[in-house]
Amino acid sequence: MPHRFQLFERIAFSLVVLFAVACTAFIAYEQCPGVESALHEGEDLLRQSGEYALACSAPANNPCAGVPVD
Repeated sequence: MPHRFQLFERIAFSLVVLFAVACTAFIAYEQCPGVESALHEGEDLLRQSGEYALACSAPANNPCAGVPVD
């Protein structure tokens, strides 16, 4: 198969998978009213995780000393 057809096939497959994930997320969002609050809690968790990873990536003797642990 020529390279251009393989590239087209990969792009088409990626779009199909992207639309399937979007449709599944929309259906879950519509059927479960608690999903919205779970998404907001997950967003906060990811933000805190990102801040922790950023603070711990600095080169120092004890890079995580300044990060509060609950």
